[in-house]
Amino acid sequence: MSISPAEIQHVRLRRRLFGLKKKDVERELDRIAESFSEVWRQRQDLEERNHEIAVELGRHQEAEAMLRKTLVTAERSADVMRADARREAERIVREAEQTAREIVGEAHHERERVRHEIIRLQEKEREFRARFRSMLDATGAIVDAYEADTGEAVAVATRALPAAPDDGAGDGDSER
Repeated sequence: MSISPAEIQHVRLRRRLFGLKKKDVERELDRIAESFSEVWRQRQDLEERNHEIAVELGRHQEAEAMLRKTLVTAERSADVMRADARREAERIVREAEQTAREIVGEAHHERERVRHEIIRLQEKEREFRARFRSMLDATGAIVDAYEADTGEAVAVATRALPAAPDDGAGDGDSER
């Protein structure tokens, strides 16, 4: 039972001949004291509850600050990791491109070397074939000359040689 300040101000105590009626005053004072006690308890309860809420709010604010700090740190770490990953990826791509250029360059160089080797071998083959033909032609000329020389010599020698004696092993034909 709570009494408002306005009710207290409007309380009309009955008067007696020599002042106020004692019972009325005591009853109103008891009522006021009881109301004041109730208000005092409510105020203390509210102060305690306010303190509890303030402490809880402080914990929540600390947790929020820590979460914000953690979030900022995590975002920075993620940014750093992304930047590092991007730089690493770019480095890997650059190295791969350089390696590819080196491989392609080596392949072109090897292709040119093989092409020159093929040209050199083809030239050697043409040279060998020309020499071989020349040697065959020279050998043929030598054989022709030999046959021409020996053919005349054989014909001359055959005419100059006496007939060979028949040893009886022949076919009976004394001339050849």
